[in-house]
Amino acid sequence: MKNTHWLAWSLIVLALATSAPGQSAVTSVPAGRSLETPMNNILVLSNATGEVRVLDSRGLVLEKNLVFLPRIPLADLSPAQLQALLETKTAYATLTAFGSVSGTNAQGAVMEHQLQQTWRQGQSLAGKIQTRLEILEDLRDYKNEIALLPASIAAASQYAANDIAINDQLTNRAATAVVAAAQVEVVERYKAAGGANAELAEQQAQENYEKSAARVEVANNQAISANGQIARANQQITDHLAKCATLATRLASHGINVPGVPPFYPIPPLAMRTEVDAERTAN
Repeated sequence: MKNTHWLAWSLIVLALATSAPGQSAVTSVPAGRSLETPMNNILVLSNATGEVRVLDSRGLVLEKNLVFLPRIPLADLSPAQLQALLETKTAYATLTAFGSVSGTNAQGAVMEHQLQQTWRQGQSLAGKIQTRLEILEDLRDYKNEIALLPASIAAASQYAANDIAINDQLTNRAATAVVAAAQVEVVERYKAAGGANAELAEQQAQENYEKSAARVEVANNQAISANGQIARANQQITDHLAKCATLATRLASHGINVPGVPPFYPIPPLAMRTEVDAERTAN
């Protein structure tokens, strides 16, 4: 049913994008001109030259002679240098593809359309690239959070189940210790009354109590440890949910819609070549 809703929504979105009056058409590469995927990774700048090794929201890192050069913020690049950056293998791959867990084509189509809209709304090439990188990093973090969440929930459930048995054991051992302590008091009164063999009985009762008390201490430590495990697992769940909500809000500010609360859905694989190829042919 969820996939059906995704499919219906994607068809509506795509229909509006192509037929709504006054709405700009999706920018595309001119007919008959098919752009090849860049294979070169060398970027020549005015102050540095090297292979593009890293491109993220903090900038790019070049490698020259097996040495990584200082990170260069995208804001420091001229429009021509940014245009050249699009023609490098690493930058192009980073900006045009998002690999993730499996998802439906309908889900991917809706998100790809949202990404195209965000790209076209950029005021400059630097802004378009920066926003795209921030979105992809948030999507990657979001994907990781929802992937880790089930394991944390399973761990919390298992710890809670173990905690029941551990607390039952603590309760039983504490009750046994109470009985042993009472027995010590009875024997002490018996001794005070001059009962036969009172000293031996007192010694046995005291030893029994000490053993029971030691077992209570062990059980109590186990209970403390179990409660700590549950608390940590529940905190992990809380943290994952909070991060998902924060990332969903941040993505929504860029026009990318993902659930901020359960149920969560996997981020589908995304192909985003159209708008980037159009940018490559713009100048």
